[in-house]
Amino acid sequence: MTNTDAFPQESVAATNARAEPPVEVVNGVFPSLTTAFDEVAKASLPPVTLGFTLFHFFLAVAYAVFLPPELLPQIVPLVGGTAVFLLALYGVIRFWEMPASWAQPVGVGIATLSISTVFIHLYQSMEPRQTSILTFLLIGMSVFLLSWRWLGFILIGTLTGWLLVVYRWPLSPSLVYNGILLILSLGISVIVFFVRRQSVVRYELLRWQDGQRQALLRRRAKQMETSMSLGRHITSILDLDALLQTVAELIKAQYGLYYVAVYLLDSALSGYLERRVGVGGNSNGQKRSQMRIRVGREGLVGWVAGNGRHLLVNDVLQDSRYIPHDLVSQTRSELDLPLRAGRRLLGVLSLQSDETAAFDPEDLPFLQSLADQVAIAIDNAMLYQGERSARSLAETMHKMGRALTGTLEWNEVLELILGQLAELVAYDRGSVFVHRGGHLELVAARGFPEAAQPNQIRISLENESIFREIYETQRPLFIPDVLQWPDWQQIETLPLARAWLGVPLIHGEEVVGMLSLTRETTAPFTEESIALATTFAAQAAVGLENARRFDKTTRFSQQLEYEVAQRTQAIQEAYARLEQLDQAKSDFIAIASHELRTPLTILRGYSQMLFQQNSVQQDEQIEKLARGIESGAMRLEEVVSSMLEVAKIDNRALELYPKQISLDTLFSHLAEGFASALAERQITLAIVNISNLPLVEADPSALEKVFYHLLINAIKYTPDGGTIHVSGVVHQANGNISSADKVEVLIRDSGIGIDPDMHELVFSKFYQTGEVALHSSAKTQFKGGGPGLGLAITRGIVEAHGGKIWLESPGYDENTYPGTTFHVLLPLSLEPVAAV
Repeated sequence: MTNTDAFPQESVAATNARAEPPVEVVNGVFPSLTTAFDEVAKASLPPVTLGFTLFHFFLAVAYAVFLPPELLPQIVPLVGGTAVFLLALYGVIRFWEMPASWAQPVGVGIATLSISTVFIHLYQSMEPRQTSILTFLLIGMSVFLLSWRWLGFILIGTLTGWLLVVYRWPLSPSLVYNGILLILSLGISVIVFFVRRQSVVRYELLRWQDGQRQALLRRRAKQMETSMSLGRHITSILDLDALLQTVAELIKAQYGLYYVAVYLLDSALSGYLERRVGVGGNSNGQKRSQMRIRVGREGLVGWVAGNGRHLLVNDVLQDSRYIPHDLVSQTRSELDLPLRAGRRLLGVLSLQSDETAAFDPEDLPFLQSLADQVAIAIDNAMLYQGERSARSLAETMHKMGRALTGTLEWNEVLELILGQLAELVAYDRGSVFVHRGGHLELVAARGFPEAAQPNQIRISLENESIFREIYETQRPLFIPDVLQWPDWQQIETLPLARAWLGVPLIHGEEVVGMLSLTRETTAPFTEESIALATTFAAQAAVGLENARRFDKTTRFSQQLEYEVAQRTQAIQEAYARLEQLDQAKSDFIAIASHELRTPLTILRGYSQMLFQQNSVQQDEQIEKLARGIESGAMRLEEVVSSMLEVAKIDNRALELYPKQISLDTLFSHLAEGFASALAERQITLAIVNISNLPLVEADPSALEKVFYHLLINAIKYTPDGGTIHVSGVVHQANGNISSADKVEVLIRDSGIGIDPDMHELVFSKFYQTGEVALHSSAKTQFKGGGPGLGLAITRGIVEAHGGKIWLESPGYDENTYPGTTFHVLLPLSLEPVAAV
């Protein structure tokens, strides 16, 4: 027996598209079938009731004609009354919205009433042949019922009632025969019930699987939308902090997460991650949250950074690696993704939800791809910041190089260095000492008080150890606190120094001086500051070399800007020329189509006059030539009409006269027109689900041209013996009929297909697939010729109706015939327009 509460997830073959909505999917588990059985029974109840009503009416008439007179007063009113009662019940069912759970009990009641009338007739007539009527009733009820309980009730009740009626009858061959017939009917009813029930179960399973696929497609579409939205926002952001904030806010908003954080490797402290941005969580815990995490040793984020792969935890409270934080006290599930740029680990993207098992494992590849995209953007922002710092340094070095080339005064050059260095390295006092004899002489100063007279400061080297160390090592010397340095010599006229940095001035291989930078607090000089100071204190040759390189870079940038400007101007001129050519082509189409109408009219008129001549009618050869002229003129008139349509579309002069039309009638008319061409080439045209579509408000003539060109296109590129399938589906905006609803018509052929690169080009004017020289002249022959305007007209008309048209095809192949599917999406209601 099939379980009605759940159903195993088995793989089944795909079925044809249908208009019914899919079964609601609950957490990926197949829902209960009891409700589905009740809905099916409710839909079947009206015809079943009507069938039983007609059965009793006919049975009453038969009884009135063939029953013995003594049984007529009892049986005929009983059967007729049952028919009248069932007819009234049918009316109630038709116009009253009955709960679905009542359908099968009501059906059982109808069956019980019908079987009871048969038992009364059987009891009064004592004729075993009346048992055959029960066979029809039982089989009919087994087609309706979908519950084993109700079926068992009917079958057991029928057999019990029949035995109670006939158990006192004398045994006869007729009684035995009808008893066997009743038992066989019970078996057949069980088989029919089982087959129908299984078909309903399979149908519901297919609907459920379709719902699963649609849910997956919606999730994938949301993922693609998120990826595209993220890509659009972050590609132009080069500021790292703004980039990280934008990434966290977008991901949190798109996925409805509780908390999103980005951790990056700490450049100043090796082996640690620094939380650079966090969005969401508890605002009260922000200040007390941990800002640095040790790689591989602390928390889930540290584990991901140490192992270099993602980590999904459906319940963080069950994971021993999780470290609670007051900032994210409500976190229940967490997904941490490594941020990698190539093989380099930049940090970790942490996604947290306040629900357990909030992340689908199937989404991990996409989310990791999203993290890789974010990592690339972060890497680009870091490179940009590094490039910006390098550019600033290069500009400063360029200024210094210009100063060196403009003067031979060393002191002036050093003063310029101090001025430029102050923009990159913060200090309170800066000075340049030159080694002259046994002294260090201050030759340039910045930030000194006026009363200090820095030009008169000289330091003896007899007992001095600081400059000696710099001189011998030729490396900078940093003293975090001069008060802790025993050999420090404090100048009385200067404020007390605390942090100090000395950088050697090297000329060739000899230290000729020292750059002194002092801070009046213990704020340390960072490694970056020391490196910058060392660069500024380098020899003039290094500055000149840097200036030369910067100048080369500047010239290259100017040349590049010039070439870009030239290319931009050329592109603009080419674009303007293309616009002129396109307008000229549209004007030519309009003029040519109008000018060709007059000679076409003359050709058709003269050809018709030829047919009226006796000499033409009597000469078969001349008549054939005249018909050829008329056929060519008609074909040319079709081309001219197409050109006029294109001209109207290009000039936005296409006028629509909408009214309510039936797509079923339209396609029936088109199918009749193509009947001979389809029969000649043995192509099968199947039109399904069109009759169920609602009426569409559109211009009948324009819409007929749309599907005429699409069917012509399908016939032309489908080989002999192929198939063309036309179907339709309704898209409801909110589940109810409204003006926002749309109708989608699909025309699928088994033809040569279209290359994916050409899916948009085929809608261009005069575009044709394949080699035009190989096309035949007949428009319905395989790969037949044509002006290449049909799809351009089709798109123009569809868009004028506020619709959309596109195609799907895996590719072009004249051996495997992959086929093409055209989609036409039309609104049910057309907005009133005078001209498009």
